[in-house]
Formats: sequence, structure tokens, C-alpha cells
Amino acid sequence: MLLLLLPYANGNRKPRLYNLRNEIYLDRDKVLNLKWDLDYKTKIVYFRLHANFGPEKWFGFGFSDYGESTNADLIVFWTDPLSIHHFQDTWSDSRGLLHIDSRQDYTVVKATVRPMETDIILYRKFDTCDEHDYQLDNGTTHIIFFISDGQPTHVDSMNITALNPGIQRVQLLKPELKKPNFPDDTWTFDVIAPKVHIPSKETTYWWYITTIPELRKKHHIIKFEGLIQNGNENLVHHMEVFHCEVGEKNTVPPYNGPGMAEGKPPELEACRNVIGAWAMGAQPLVLPEEAGTPIGSDQISRFVLLEVHYNNPGLKSGIIDSSGIRFYVTSQLRKYDAGIMELGLEYTDKMAIPPHQEKFLFEGFCIKECTEIGLPDHGIKIFASQLHSHLTGRRVYTKHVREGVELPELNRDNHYSPHFQEIRLLQAPVEIMPGDSLITTCEDTTLDRQNMTFGGFSIRDEMCVNYVHYYPRVELEVCKSSIATQDLKNYFKFMHGWDGAATSRDQGIQDNYNAIDWTPLNVHLLKTLYDSSPLSMQCNQSDGRRFPGNWEGASQPRIRVPLPKVARSCPFHTNIPL
Repeated sequence: MLLLLLPYANGNRKPRLYNLRNEIYLDRDKVLNLKWDLDYKTKIVYFRLHANFGPEKWFGFGFSDYGESTNADLIVFWTDPLSIHHFQDTWSDSRGLLHIDSRQDYTVVKATVRPMETDIILYRKFDTCDEHDYQLDNGTTHIIFFISDGQPTHVDSMNITALNPGIQRVQLLKPELKKPNFPDDTWTFDVIAPKVHIPSKETTYWWYITTIPELRKKHHIIKFEGLIQNGNENLVHHMEVFHCEVGEKNTVPPYNGPGMAEGKPPELEACRNVIGAWAMGAQPLVLPEEAGTPIGSDQISRFVLLEVHYNNPGLKSGIIDSSGIRFYVTSQLRKYDAGIMELGLEYTDKMAIPPHQEKFLFEGFCIKECTEIGLPDHGIKIFASQLHSHLTGRRVYTKHVREGVELPELNRDNHYSPHFQEIRLLQAPVEIMPGDSLITTCEDTTLDRQNMTFGGFSIRDEMCVNYVHYYPRVELEVCKSSIATQDLKNYFKFMHGWDGAATSRDQGIQDNYNAIDWTPLNVHLLKTLYDSSPLSMQCNQSDGRRFPGNWEGASQPRIRVPLPKVARSCPFHTNIPL
């Protein structure tokens, strides 16, 4: 048991310890507040934990891969009846039992405990080089925490699962970016669902046609954020607002109801241009000072389509929702128009994951032939990225390839959660040139599934996409792939002759997949097919048409020169200046 000593470094009170820039409540009752800040030069994260209770309770805080209480990295803190503070750097094993770490890798700067308040300030390295410590990265961080009555006499071998830990998700290592100033004429408007009666079914896509305020000249959207109706936070999965490009004098017929499973009816086909998006857990997106999303002018329609994805696994009924997106707008135009582009896999059941897989890799390609025709000579700069998968997704990343050479990755989330899908600003804009390829990979787990998981729109189906925000805006809006249709048909034919599978050219894709016995060998054959098959490409313009070219049977891009792995800086000196 460690007696906590609380000196200031060099006897000084450093401002960074008291003005931390990031903040979140860990629990719904707002009892335990976490503030944090980063020093990328020294690779240190500073924490301040503030609790609305005194010495009558104790608490723990830490990290695990996906929010499990097993194999977790935790600190625990309490104050005993003699007013002595106790702090332990611990870890839990595969049974959830706590163990005191032989290396105490947190430094506590100050602790204050009052009758109704506990406040501690501490710091640690991003990577402590300790096998029992969680290595922080710029993807999703699953924070686990607990609050318990009384004070323990010891914590070694205590079962943390019995304390019912909670989970909170954040991007802990956020990029250090200067926030642009908003012009004086910045104003807002909202696009809100019209008191939707959420259907009592697991997956619903709701469409609502409405109009934005009249703007007689061009404006720029410089920020947008989700507005989630209180109580519906666990039902609203994601939302998008599409501008309907039909011309100023044309109209779009009213629509307010469930969306179609795939595609849009002809009268809504023009509603394709995404001007705002939100997903569960997302924070507001502030565009960089050089770019804004264009809206307005006397030549452009005011009609927009709001799409809300409701995820209602409990099949609840009688719930009304008026969630939506708020837009911040200015007439002071930025240098560039911003756009959104889809990368990854096509939404199709041609791509499927067998059951009982610990890790199955999906890859979706944006090939050089598409960027050559779809991007201007000067290229584009991607400044934000939203990785998107569904319930089986565990890791998602997009690789950047130029002439066979792998460049630094566009974005990566090694601990992806479908319940936390932020649009994340990149540390610096990434330049994509004509002829570059982008490969989006999803690592999925289907250990708890008995049947095939198909690509599709339902939450029980799967997606593997990256919605990238970029400037200057171009006509290329969708650059995604799936397996070439004929190659998949040949695979089903092969499985019938080689393995006796009840596949047939008269059956649909899903029936053929379900007719196969997914032995380890057959899973390997499917993965080999995906890795080697030619592609069916969606290289689409903003109006939904494909760019000219032959997009069936395209070759997969190959990496000839992989990106060197970054070595960890271990060991390191533990004396860290504040």
C-alpha cells in the first residue's frame, strides 16, 4: 500500500495542471469529472479527476481494449480514516482480479479531499513501456471506472467486476489544432426530425424532406453538431443531411417516413450531397479556417433530406424523436469549398463474414484509376475522417498508397466502437493526388454469431467505410469497391463442385453463402478470394453517375514498399518535467 506524498514540482503551481482543455463526465449522474491535456513534445497526458464525494467513497479509473474489466489498466484512490491518501497503479487479470503493478507509472501532483469533494491531479506517459499499462493512441480510448462506498484495507486480488465498472469512450490523444475564429455574422439554423414515432423494430432509416433558410447568395457552413433529444441518446445511431440539387425553381415532393433499404426513389435521387453528419458519440465538427461547406445562392435549391438511423434493439414503442443537426453559417467565404467523400466497401451482400471468426479482414479500395479521373491535378487535402463500421467491427484504418509506396496512414482506430463514431480532425491535412490509392480495412469479430454477416444497411449487417472531409470540393463523391460479381459466381460454382456445397446459380447471393459449411479451410478460401479477386468499383460523381470507364474487373492496388513500423521509445527516464 502506497502512502501518497504530494509535492509540487520545483515548488511551483503550473498553469497547465489547472487549465486542462478537454473535459468529460464519466458517469451519467455527473459525479466523476475527467479533465485532461496533452504534451506531444514529451508525450505526456495530464489528468484531473474531480468527484462529488468525499472520503466516504473510493474510486478507480483506467483503460482496457474495449471497455472490459478484465485485462485492464487501472489506478485506484481512497482516503483512510486517518486522512491518509492512498494511490495504487494496478492491473486486472483475465478473471478481473486486481494486482498492484510492480511499476508505479503515474505521478500524482496533488490530491484534495473534503467532505463533499475529491480532486486529484496526475500524469503519465502515452506509452509507459510497462506490459501491464495501456498504450494510449489517437483512436478510441475505452475508459473504465468505478465508485464504491467505504474504504478498502487493500486492493490486491480484489475482483473489479463485482464493483460494476462503467464505461466512457473518448479520443484521448486529440490533435493539437488552433481553433479558427468565427466571423461576426455567424448564425445558426437547425434541421430537425418532425416528432418521429420511432418504429418498434431494430433498424429504421427515417427520411424527412424539409427546407433550409432562404439564402440569396453563397454562404459557408463552418461548423455543425448533433442535437439529440433527451432520453433518445441510445436510439439515435447516426444522422446525415443531404442537399437536394434540383435547381432554385424546382421542388422536391414531401417525404416523411421510413427510408428504403437501398437507394432512393426517383423523386429523392437528387438529394445526395452531404452537408452535415453526426454519429453516436460525436463532438461538433469545426471546419479549418481555409474551408467551408457551400450553401445558398439564387440558383440553388433550399430543399434538404434528413436521414436518421434509429437503432432500437429493445423494440421499444411509443418513443417520439426530434433529433437533428445544427449548422453554423457565415457569408464571409473561406478560400475553398469543402466536400465529403466515401471510401471503403460498397454496401452489398457480395461481401460477407463467416460466423465464429476471431478476426476477419475486409478491405475496400479506392483505386488509382478512379482518383486519376476524379481528382484535379493539384489534388485534394483531407482534414477530417469518420471511420464507420457496425457491431462486429473491432479495428478500422485507411492506408494511403502512391505508385506502390505506402505513405503514412490517413486514419486508424485500433479499438473501434460502433457506439462512438466521431468525425475526427487529422493532425495535419493529408494531400491526395491523382493516381493515389486508398485502402480501407476493417477487422471484424463474429465469435458470437451463428450465421453469416452480410454487408448491408441494418445494424446487424456490416459496413466498412471512411467518410473523409476535404477541400477543394470535386465531383468525385464515392470511391468504393466490392468483389467482382462474376468472380463471386465462379466461387460459388467451385464450392459446389469441390466441397459439395448446395450452391446454385439459381439462388441468391445470401442463399449461396449460407449453403457453405464454414470450416477453417473454407473460410481461408473465401479470404483468399477477397484478397486476390478483381474489383467491382463505384467511382461515382456527386449526381450518382459513374465516371466514364470500365469499373468491373478492376485490379486491386498492391503495396510494394510498406511503411516502416515506428519503434517504441523504451526504456525511458521517469523524471518528467511539469
